[in-house]
Amino acid sequence: MTYETPHRVTLETRDGRRVLDAPSEREVALMAESVMRRYEGSSLTLGFCVDCADAGARERIAFYLTDLAMELESA
Repeated sequence: MTYETPHRVTLETRDGRRVLDAPSEREVALMAESVMRRYEGSSLTLGFCVDCADAGARERIAFYLTDLAMELESA
């Protein structure tokens, strides 16, 4: 039996690639936020990709992480 996590965020950082999987949209967003906060002041150098079957969830996570990157950049 194959287990497929419904929500995935892949972050590209100066320290390498991070792949975060979680069963819920909220959990994966909070996990990604935790990683992104480590790059406060240079968050716009991070790249990310959101992957899940629900297009609405994909957009919400992407918008949230984009807003967070902007907030962290100006902090």
